[in-house]
Amino acid sequence: MFRSPRNAWLAALLVALLGGWFVAGSLLYHAFVGLDASAWWAGESIQRWVGSVASEPRHAVAGAVWLVVTLLGIAAFGFFAVRGAVRSRVAETDPERRRFLTGAGAGAGAALSSLVVGGGVAASRGFLGVGHDNEGWAGMTLIQDRDMAFTHPNPEPAWEGSRIRDYRRFGRTDWQVSDIVLGTGRIRDENGERIAREAIDRGINYFDTSPDYSGAGSEEAMGRAIRGVRDKLFIATKFCTPIGHLPPGTPVEKYKEAVEASLGRLGTDYVDLVHIHSCDEIDRLLDPNVHEAFAQLKEEGKVRFLGFSTHTPNLVNVANAAIDDGRFDVMMLAYHQGIWSPIDAVMKRAREEQDMGVVAMKTLKGAKHRGLTDFEPYADSYVQAALKWSLSNPDVSCAVISFFEEQHVDEYIAASGLPFTPKDQAALDAYDARIAGSYCGPHCGRCLGSCPEELPIHDVLRHRMYFEDYGWEKEGISQYAKLSRNASVCAECSAPCTGSCPFGIQIQERMVRAHDLLTLG
Repeated sequence: MFRSPRNAWLAALLVALLGGWFVAGSLLYHAFVGLDASAWWAGESIQRWVGSVASEPRHAVAGAVWLVVTLLGIAAFGFFAVRGAVRSRVAETDPERRRFLTGAGAGAGAALSSLVVGGGVAASRGFLGVGHDNEGWAGMTLIQDRDMAFTHPNPEPAWEGSRIRDYRRFGRTDWQVSDIVLGTGRIRDENGERIAREAIDRGINYFDTSPDYSGAGSEEAMGRAIRGVRDKLFIATKFCTPIGHLPPGTPVEKYKEAVEASLGRLGTDYVDLVHIHSCDEIDRLLDPNVHEAFAQLKEEGKVRFLGFSTHTPNLVNVANAAIDDGRFDVMMLAYHQGIWSPIDAVMKRAREEQDMGVVAMKTLKGAKHRGLTDFEPYADSYVQAALKWSLSNPDVSCAVISFFEEQHVDEYIAASGLPFTPKDQAALDAYDARIAGSYCGPHCGRCLGSCPEELPIHDVLRHRMYFEDYGWEKEGISQYAKLSRNASVCAECSAPCTGSCPFGIQIQERMVRAHDLLTLG
């Protein structure tokens, strides 16, 4: 194919750059959105195949499969192009030389170089948002509420039997919504049903669910919990399937089928609100098919209002596009102390220009729940302080938080109707000080390219977090032991990673200590 090794190397690097940017980078960026299998070429077939050879995946896997295939393809092109060129050159100068291993070393070097270049370009687009008009997933310093146990270790007796004290107008829906509303990401089975019913009995009159929460188990449990009280509730679900969000261009009938399946699991004839879920792209937000599906469902009496949720890198652009569009009744946005400053202006626009209802989510900003007693001098409960902070913004209609333990009903609802105080602010400031220099933001990865040993720094720090903050010592040690490279080399390293963390983590220091902690076993 190439007679000159130099040209072959250049072609390999060009393919790596273009493939990493246009294919691998796009796949990596979109993989974090959590789209349904139908969003990917042959995605449903890949999903079925993976389910036939392994346990049934709970999320769409085709994006990850195609990402791996793309990177391997980039490496393969580099290998064969350079190996072929080297063999051709050798054949010209020494026709008698054996060809079996000729060029293999150069080909392997080209394959590795192509993989590094393609992967690096993909990471810059996927994590840093290059070409996406945002900071990429590196800018999302959010941990999913459902992954944490935000429960105070010493609940106050005064919280027992707490009830909703405040209801607010939910924008142009005209619903009087409880200021704290029920997130159902971890609601499932009989225990979840019992918790949900208790929260509803205490005055919560809105809950947010989705087909992809607990593999549709959330909707099934909520369907049982609302029997006899359906008419007293405002129910929100998503244009979604149990394995992911529906992509732009999904047929109208499939959009409708997704909502109708939710109605069946919830045991109701209609839902009040349907969201375009975890929306990161304006194309998906404004997909003509989803709006046609909503119009038909509304005409049939199966839905009442349209909304969107977003906690992705393109949040601000998506939210502004929805406001400009004018067809959306509700927005649900990530919102907590320290999140991007433009979000306040976005919410104000939504209320003033379109009279939209605004739901604050991801209000807790991760957690170091082990040792929450340290916040007692500042506030009764860190969670309550975080909820009150969100609700102190008059443009916020309500704050959603996941309930999944019985104590949550008392602790979370106790924050309802209370003002945000200097004591609460002190708790949030103390929390921010606690995580400064130790909080490794999910989806970041800015430090990875600076490590000459190619250590998975983020994984090491996550396993340390399991050990140190969650009390999952065995899990932290076990996961650390599975890494192909560990932090044992960090002690003698010149630390070119210094200063690369946008959150101020002293990487070498924390990596050395992580190795000490996680190799005790």
